Formats: sequence, C-alpha cells, structure tokens
Amino acid sequence: MPGRSDVDMLLVAADRIDTASLDRMALALLETARECPGRELESSIVTVSQAAAPAAPWPFVLHVVTGPGGSRVQKGAEMPGDTDLLMHYAVCRAAGWAVHGPAPRELIGSVARPAILGYLAAELGWGLEHRSEAYAVLNACRAAIYLADGQIVSKVQGGETALGRGSGPADVIRRALAQQRGTEPGQPPELDAVEFVLATAAALRSAAAG
Repeated sequence: MPGRSDVDMLLVAADRIDTASLDRMALALLETARECPGRELESSIVTVSQAAAPAAPWPFVLHVVTGPGGSRVQKGAEMPGDTDLLMHYAVCRAAGWAVHGPAPRELIGSVARPAILGYLAAELGWGLEHRSEAYAVLNACRAAIYLADGQIVSKVQGGETALGRGSGPADVIRRALAQQRGTEPGQPPELDAVEFVLATAAALRSAAAG
C-alpha cells in the first residue's frame, strides 16, 4: 500500500559483472529511491548462476536499501549472504513480473518448502519483536496460507483470505487490516495477536521439521 508497504526489486545480472558496473547500479538505485511510492525501497542484485540455483547462504552481489531510516549499500563480497533472498526468490517465482528480460520462473530456481517454512517461522518471531501488530498478524495469516496450500500472497490478501476461511481470530485480523490500511493507528502487538502469531510460528516449525 502506498506509503505503508515496502517496494522490493530483484535484479539478475551477468555472472561476471564488474565492480564499476555495481557502483553505477548502486548510485542509480539510490537516486531512483526518491520516487519510490512505498515506505522503503529494497533492491537486491544477484547473478544468473545465483538465481538459477538458490541455496544457503543465499549469496548476492549488491544490496541497496533506502527509506526513512536512511540508505544502506552492501556488497556481497563483504558478507556470506542474505537469508531474506530465500523469500525474495520464492515470491518472484510465484508472483513477480519482469520489467525486462525473461519471466521469473525462467531465471529463478525453486526453493525447498521446508526452507521457506523455517524462514517464515523466524520472520514471525522477528516481527513480534521489531514491527507493528499489523505486520506480525498479517504475515502470520499469509504464512498460514502458504502452510495450508502453498500459495504466496500479500499481507492484505492473507488477512482477507484468513477471514474468509475462518482460520484465525477474526477480531485480531480485522484490527490488523484496519491498521495496515490506515483507518486505525498502528500499535505494538496486543496479547491476543501475540498468541496467534506464536501459534502460527509453532505450526510452521513443526511442518518444517516433519
């Protein structure tokens, strides 16, 4: 949602991209961020080989983040990888659209379901500690949908689908949707929200282990 959601971009570059090209790409992304309609712009650049066979430690060549908290440029040579790429790959394969070049499924290999389940469980724990109630609850809804039928959906769609299926506490989900849409102020997770998110995370971990 404009001003409330992040904008994520995954760029796939040639395997032998040089440092000068990466520096120019980082500068272009930083300049373009001023026109970002979302809360934050997060861009990751990976090589063709990295995208074709995604695996831990999820290496990349460049990561650029710009938003209210400032800008950050991280080169892949300076760290082993970025776990968040696991989900970026999965989302792009499921719902991404190509600005230029081949379709996502032609470039990006599949990510194993247990890895996605484990990531989603960890993300729910992080969300409870660091983000709003809407973020934690709606991510729990979308994670439960992935657990049930393998679909990857947006936070709002996750909340709406959970309400339609009766698969979560309706009052908590409606409250989170209102916060996400801006009709109610954001807030830290209340106890009923925490219980729902923790129960979802436990179900994800159990499925990943099994």
